[in-house]
Amino acid sequence: MESRFFEGAVRTLLRVTSCYNSMDSAQTGMNAAQQFVVVKAPLEQVYEQWSRIEDLPKFIPPLREVRRIDDTHFSYTWHPNGDDQRGVFHIVLQIPGRRIAWRTMCEGFMSGVVSFEPRSQEETEVTLKIRSIFDPPSLSQRVEEYLRNFKQLVENGETASARS
Repeated sequence: MESRFFEGAVRTLLRVTSCYNSMDSAQTGMNAAQQFVVVKAPLEQVYEQWSRIEDLPKFIPPLREVRRIDDTHFSYTWHPNGDDQRGVFHIVLQIPGRRIAWRTMCEGFMSGVVSFEPRSQEETEVTLKIRSIFDPPSLSQRVEEYLRNFKQLVENGETASARS
Protein backbone atom coordinates (compact mmCIF):
# COMPACT_ATOMS: atom_id res chain seq x y z
CA MET A 1 0.00 0.00 0.00
CA GLU A 2 2.74 2.47 0.97
CA SER A 3 4.78 1.67 -2.15
CA ARG A 4 1.76 2.41 -4.39
CA PHE A 5 1.26 5.75 -2.65
CA PHE A 6 4.96 6.54 -2.99
CA GLU A 7 4.95 5.61 -6.69
CA GLY A 8 1.91 7.83 -7.25
CA ALA A 9 3.58 10.71 -5.45
CA VAL A 10 6.75 10.30 -7.54
CA ARG A 11 4.71 10.28 -10.79
CA THR A 12 2.90 13.41 -9.66
CA LEU A 13 6.12 15.22 -8.76
CA LEU A 14 7.62 14.27 -12.14
CA ARG A 15 4.54 15.78 -13.78
CA VAL A 16 5.16 18.94 -11.75
CA THR A 17 8.64 19.27 -13.25
CA SER A 18 7.31 19.11 -16.80
CA CYS A 19 4.55 21.60 -16.00
CA TYR A 20 6.94 24.35 -14.93
CA ASN A 21 7.81 24.86 -18.61
CA SER A 22 4.22 25.76 -19.51
CA MET A 23 3.75 28.25 -16.65
CA ASP A 24 5.61 31.14 -18.32
CA SER A 25 3.38 31.08 -21.39
CA ALA A 26 0.21 30.71 -19.29
CA GLN A 27 1.02 33.79 -17.22
CA THR A 28 0.82 36.09 -20.26
CA GLY A 29 -2.98 35.70 -20.50
CA MET A 30 -3.71 36.05 -16.80
CA ASN A 31 -6.85 37.60 -15.36
CA ALA A 32 -7.53 38.44 -11.74
CA ALA A 33 -10.50 38.57 -9.39
CA GLN A 34 -10.89 39.52 -5.76
CA GLN A 35 -13.91 39.13 -3.48
CA PHE A 36 -14.50 39.06 0.25
CA VAL A 37 -17.12 37.71 2.61
CA VAL A 38 -17.78 38.15 6.32
CA VAL A 39 -18.21 34.82 8.09
CA LYS A 40 -20.01 34.71 11.42
CA ALA A 41 -17.39 32.65 13.23
CA PRO A 42 -14.16 33.34 15.13
CA LEU A 43 -10.93 33.70 13.17
CA GLU A 44 -9.46 30.43 14.46
CA GLN A 45 -12.46 28.39 13.30
CA VAL A 46 -12.56 30.05 9.88
CA TYR A 47 -8.83 29.62 9.27
CA GLU A 48 -8.92 26.02 10.49
CA GLN A 49 -11.69 25.13 8.02
CA TRP A 50 -9.90 26.63 5.00
CA SER A 51 -6.54 25.13 5.99
CA ARG A 52 -8.00 21.61 5.72
CA ILE A 53 -6.83 21.54 2.11
CA GLU A 54 -8.30 18.10 1.39
CA ASP A 55 -11.75 19.58 2.21
CA LEU A 56 -11.62 22.27 -0.51
CA PRO A 57 -14.12 20.31 -2.69
CA LYS A 58 -16.74 20.92 0.03
CA PHE A 59 -17.01 24.54 -1.11
CA ILE A 60 -15.32 24.58 -4.53
CA PRO A 61 -17.66 22.33 -6.56
CA PRO A 62 -15.44 21.82 -9.66
CA LEU A 63 -12.77 20.27 -7.41
CA ARG A 64 -13.48 16.56 -7.20
CA GLU A 65 -10.58 15.37 -5.07
CA VAL A 66 -7.57 16.86 -3.30
CA ARG A 67 -4.83 14.61 -1.91
CA ARG A 68 -1.76 15.54 0.10
CA ILE A 69 1.58 14.65 -1.50
CA ASP A 70 3.75 16.28 1.16
CA ASP A 71 3.52 19.30 3.48
CA THR A 72 3.17 21.83 0.65
CA HIS A 73 2.12 19.88 -2.47
CA PHE A 74 -1.35 18.53 -3.24
CA SER A 75 -2.70 16.68 -6.24
CA TYR A 76 -6.20 17.50 -7.41
CA THR A 77 -8.87 16.44 -9.84
CA TRP A 78 -10.72 19.38 -11.35
CA HIS A 79 -13.94 19.02 -13.32
CA PRO A 80 -14.60 22.57 -14.60
CA ASN A 81 -16.43 21.94 -17.90
CA GLY A 82 -17.33 18.28 -17.92
CA ASP A 83 -13.77 16.99 -18.40
CA ASP A 84 -11.63 15.71 -15.56
CA GLN A 85 -8.30 17.48 -15.37
CA ARG A 86 -5.55 16.57 -12.98
CA GLY A 87 -2.80 18.72 -11.57
CA VAL A 88 -0.70 19.69 -8.61
CA PHE A 89 -0.73 22.84 -6.56
CA HIS A 90 1.89 24.12 -4.19
CA ILE A 91 1.29 26.08 -0.98
CA VAL A 92 3.89 28.83 -1.37
CA LEU A 93 3.06 30.73 1.84
CA GLN A 94 1.15 29.87 4.98
CA ILE A 95 0.92 32.28 7.89
CA PRO A 96 -1.23 30.56 10.54
CA GLY A 97 -4.42 32.46 11.25
CA ARG A 98 -3.67 35.08 8.57
CA ARG A 99 -2.93 33.91 5.03
CA ILE A 100 -2.52 30.96 2.65
CA ALA A 101 -1.07 31.42 -0.85
CA TRP A 102 -0.78 28.78 -3.58
CA ARG A 103 -0.14 28.23 -7.26
CA THR A 104 -0.88 25.40 -9.62
CA MET A 105 1.98 23.68 -11.32
CA CYS A 106 0.53 22.97 -14.78
CA GLU A 107 -1.47 24.35 -17.69
CA GLY A 108 -4.60 26.13 -16.59
CA PHE A 109 -2.23 28.12 -14.41
CA MET A 110 -3.84 29.67 -11.38
CA SER A 111 -2.46 31.31 -8.30
CA GLY A 112 -4.24 32.71 -5.32
CA VAL A 113 -4.17 33.95 -1.80
CA VAL A 114 -6.80 33.82 0.90
CA SER A 115 -6.48 36.12 3.88
CA PHE A 116 -8.33 36.21 7.18
CA GLU A 117 -8.99 39.36 9.18
CA PRO A 118 -10.91 39.42 12.46
CA ARG A 119 -13.84 41.85 12.39
CA SER A 120 -14.80 41.03 15.98
CA GLN A 121 -14.56 38.07 18.34
CA GLU A 122 -17.31 36.32 16.35
CA GLU A 123 -16.82 37.58 12.78
CA THR A 124 -14.00 37.08 10.29
CA GLU A 125 -13.50 38.74 6.92
CA VAL A 126 -12.20 36.31 4.30
CA THR A 127 -10.66 37.82 1.17
CA LEU A 128 -9.90 35.59 -1.82
CA LYS A 129 -7.71 36.80 -4.68
CA ILE A 130 -7.17 34.58 -7.70
CA ARG A 131 -5.11 35.01 -10.87
CA SER A 132 -6.06 32.62 -13.61
CA ILE A 133 -6.40 32.03 -17.33
CA PHE A 134 -10.22 31.96 -16.88
CA ASP A 135 -12.05 34.88 -18.47
CA PRO A 136 -12.65 37.82 -16.09
CA PRO A 137 -16.48 37.66 -15.69
CA SER A 138 -16.42 33.93 -15.11
CA LEU A 139 -13.49 34.14 -12.70
CA SER A 140 -15.13 36.83 -10.59
CA GLN A 141 -18.38 34.84 -10.43
CA ARG A 142 -16.52 31.69 -9.45
CA VAL A 143 -14.62 33.45 -6.64
CA GLU A 144 -17.87 34.91 -5.33
CA GLU A 145 -19.55 31.47 -5.45
CA TYR A 146 -16.67 29.74 -3.64
CA LEU A 147 -16.74 32.33 -0.85
CA ARG A 148 -20.52 32.07 -0.52
CA ASN A 149 -20.19 28.26 -0.29
CA PHE A 150 -17.40 28.60 2.28
CA LYS A 151 -19.52 30.93 4.43
CA GLN A 152 -22.39 28.39 4.32
CA LEU A 153 -20.04 25.56 5.27
CA VAL A 154 -18.56 27.37 8.27
CA GLU A 155 -21.79 28.93 9.55
CA ASN A 156 -24.20 26.05 8.85
CA GLY A 157 -22.06 22.99 8.18
CA GLU A 158 -23.58 22.84 4.70
CA THR A 159 -21.42 21.72 1.78
CA ALA A 160 -21.82 22.78 -1.85
CA SER A 161 -22.77 19.24 -2.88
CA ALA A 162 -25.47 19.07 -0.17
CA ARG A 163 -27.24 22.07 -1.73
CA SER A 164 -27.05 20.79 -5.33
